[in-house]
Amino acid sequence: MSAGVAVLDTAGQLEIRTPHYTARIDRRRLLADVTAADGGSWGRLRLLASVHALDGPDETVRVEAIAHERHHDLVRLTITCTSTRWSGRTQIVEFHPRQITFAATVHGHGRITTVQLLGGARLPQGMLPSGAAHRTVFSPNPDHPWRIARPAAEPAVISANGEGGEPGVGRWLFTPAPTCFGLSRQPADDDRQLPRGAWLMLGLAARRRTFLEFGYDPTPGGFSLRCEYQGHTTVDGTFTTPTVLLLFGAEDPYEGLRQYRAELDARGLTAPATPRPLAEHWRQPIFCGWGAQCALASEGDSSAPDLSRQALYDDLLDTLARNGVVPGTIVVDDKWQEQYATCRSDPRKWPDLAGFIAARHAEGQRVLLWWKAWDPEGAPDDACVRDPDGVPVALDPESPLGRSVIQDAVRHMLHPDGLNADGLKIDFTGRTPSGTALRHAGPSWGFDLLHELLGVAYRTAKQIKPDSLIVTHAPDPGFLDVTDMIRLNDVLHLDHPAGRTPPPGVPGSAVVAQMTYRARVVQAACPELPIDTDGWCLPGQADLVAYAAAAPTLGVPALYYADRMDLDPDLLTPPTWAAIARAWAAYRETHGLIPPHRITSHGAQT
Repeated sequence: MSAGVAVLDTAGQLEIRTPHYTARIDRRRLLADVTAADGGSWGRLRLLASVHALDGPDETVRVEAIAHERHHDLVRLTITCTSTRWSGRTQIVEFHPRQITFAATVHGHGRITTVQLLGGARLPQGMLPSGAAHRTVFSPNPDHPWRIARPAAEPAVISANGEGGEPGVGRWLFTPAPTCFGLSRQPADDDRQLPRGAWLMLGLAARRRTFLEFGYDPTPGGFSLRCEYQGHTTVDGTFTTPTVLLLFGAEDPYEGLRQYRAELDARGLTAPATPRPLAEHWRQPIFCGWGAQCALASEGDSSAPDLSRQALYDDLLDTLARNGVVPGTIVVDDKWQEQYATCRSDPRKWPDLAGFIAARHAEGQRVLLWWKAWDPEGAPDDACVRDPDGVPVALDPESPLGRSVIQDAVRHMLHPDGLNADGLKIDFTGRTPSGTALRHAGPSWGFDLLHELLGVAYRTAKQIKPDSLIVTHAPDPGFLDVTDMIRLNDVLHLDHPAGRTPPPGVPGSAVVAQMTYRARVVQAACPELPIDTDGWCLPGQADLVAYAAAAPTLGVPALYYADRMDLDPDLLTPPTWAAIARAWAAYRETHGLIPPHRITSHGAQT
């Protein structure tokens, strides 16, 4: 008897009991039949993995040995297999009082493509998944315009790569989201509501994360988990997969994400969640000009990036001030730069960006500059990840020249001798390069390569201005050391068939529900980070008013519009302006924030 874990070993079956679950092991079929404390099934976990390589698949030929050990507070099951690809593969399953963990280690040499966990290839049967008993899956990645629950038969992906302009890969909004799915045995009657009752969380724990995506892969009546390495991780001796954490006892998936974060802390993979000192100006309401650029572009021949202009931003801020809305932080958005990689302002559109920032400082405001992650425009070839023809596709933060390009750009944006901005809004992290044939300088790929990119920018920014604000949309706890604030990202998925118009219901309710879900993910996984509530784009003024009222309860309120919206032809009405002004005033009063003064170009002070 172990503490909280009881073991019954009979001929043909090993039974492990804890207060939270019972697991009955079928040694021949490598299955763990797991039932909850209430007797309901959590499915039959396949205690098998495959680590596929560029030069061939990893198939199990036979099981050499199965052994179990009893320790103080766990039972460890060791399964040794003969592999078609590796000189050996061992699966380790640990049964703890409130969790089950699973990982595999292979021996040999090769370049990993795909790792399959809780399922794998076995001769002569082929791919064998786990058996599913759950009905609903929760993903912390907002890859659908409105819903937060999906049927168990639908796949889900958490990735460092996604693309908002391409249908079917809308997983870019959080890149990456926390690598943890939730399973419920109850069906979701409404995909905008989570089923009640117990949840089982499936998370990953790893110190090195050179995979690009983590997938939940369903089959009829089954599922497995998958990590995509794309051939960029080389095994020279041994390789151990990420550990799958099966966490029991959560009453909802947000509590499950908190448990997941606590487990990462306990394993030394993240620092314990403790409050961070926040500069007062980080909490000030935000105005980002992107929505206004899009609104104007919808009425004319210019593109939204072409409308990032100094004269326009002066006019936008005047409009806000005349309507009683004065932001504490202004985000100058895409495309103020002449070239994305070098981050020198375009003199045709921004003749004096440093002067614009100085004027905002004189009025008690701060300015963030929009930085497009990965874009190689203007960078030397040797600073970049390249395709087989040598064409640059992304900045390479592990190339010495690539690091230098990033450092120089950040230094120019933030240093008093440059533009003297107060921080960065980092976007397009979903452009993390993807593809087996791509060439790059260092050993990192996927999550780790994105972390390297953000790390170079973050450390450079903090060396120049310790109180600079770095905003990302990467709420995975492994990115806590390279971000100060998480933005909830675009509200709508404009490329999705159902992305523009909320489902029927009270106007604004779907927007608020969707953004509340995203905020709860951030609050559960990264509670020490403030939230930029975002707000582009919104279907109409009713949604704008509803979200303006809700945003201060989620994080720092943000506004993307001035006199008009891109999907609503009407000018903003006085009641809309009054609602925004009231929400901001109440937010500032709650947090003890002093609004900056604003002198319009007409000389009026607000």
